[in-house]
Amino acid sequence: MKMTLAFAALVAGFGVLSGNSVADEPAVKQADRPTIRDERPENLRGWVIVSNSAYWPLCYEALENLTEVRNQAASTDSAALAESLDKCSAWLNLAASAAMVREESRIMTIADKIDEVSICLQDNETPPTPREIEVLATMGELAVAKSHLIRATSDYAERKTSQYQPNKKPVSTELAADEKEIRSARLERDRDQYRYDVGQSLRHLTVAQVYLRAVAEQGEIELGELATETVAPLQGQESGGELVSKDKDINLLAEQLMKAIEAAQVRLAGELKWEPKPLASNEN
Repeated sequence: MKMTLAFAALVAGFGVLSGNSVADEPAVKQADRPTIRDERPENLRGWVIVSNSAYWPLCYEALENLTEVRNQAASTDSAALAESLDKCSAWLNLAASAAMVREESRIMTIADKIDEVSICLQDNETPPTPREIEVLATMGELAVAKSHLIRATSDYAERKTSQYQPNKKPVSTELAADEKEIRSARLERDRDQYRYDVGQSLRHLTVAQVYLRAVAEQGEIELGELATETVAPLQGQESGGELVSKDKDINLLAEQLMKAIEAAQVRLAGELKWEPKPLASNEN
C-alpha cells in the first residue's frame, strides 16, 4: 500500500519535471471536466518535486480509478480487481494529502476499507458482493468530493472579515501622502491574496461538482437544481467587495452540496455490510 502511494506521488513529480501530466489525456479533457493547472515550480537538479500545484492536473485520477473498480465489480478476475483497488487506495490517499482535510470527509476510512477488500481478494477469502463493491466506489467518489468542498470553505470565516476600507486613523499633514501610499499598497496586496484564495476555493468547488455528477449519473445521489448550479470564474480584476460576494456564493453552494453528500453517505453506509475476516488470535 505505502509503495503504491509512493509510486503515485513519484509519477506526479515526474509529470511536473517533464512538463507532461495526466490532465493531457482525453478522458480528463471532457467538456464537463475543466482542466486545472498551476504554474510549474522550477526544475531542481537531483530532486523530484511534488507540490500541491502538481496535484491539480491529477485531480480526476481518483475518479477514473473508482470508475474502473465499479466496472469490475462483478468480475471473476480477482487479481485484476485487487490491482484496481490498490490504485484507488493510492489515489484516495494522495487526494486526501493534497486537500489537507480532516477525516470528516471519510476519505481515509474508505481508502482503508478498499485496502481490506484488496487483501481479501488476494487471500482468496469471501469478498464483498458486486453491489457492495459498487457502493464502496461510490463512497470513495463522495469522500473525494467532500474533501474538496471542505477545502473550498475552510478559510471562509477568516476571509470574509478581511478589511478593504482605508484606515481612517488621523495622521499628521506631513505623513498623509506616505500613509495613503502605504495603505494603497497594503490593500492591493491583501486583495491579490484574497483573489488567489477565492480562486483556489473555486477550483475545489469545481472539481467536487465533477465527482458529484459522476455519482448522480449512477443514480446514487439526488442533486436537483444543484446539479447545474455553478459559480462564475474570476476575471482577475474584481474589487474587494466583489470577491467577498463571490466567496459567499462558493460557500453557500458548497454547504448545500455537503448536505446532499452526507445524506448519501449515511444511506450507502447502511448497504455496505461486508467486514474483513477477523485476525486469528494468538491465544491458545
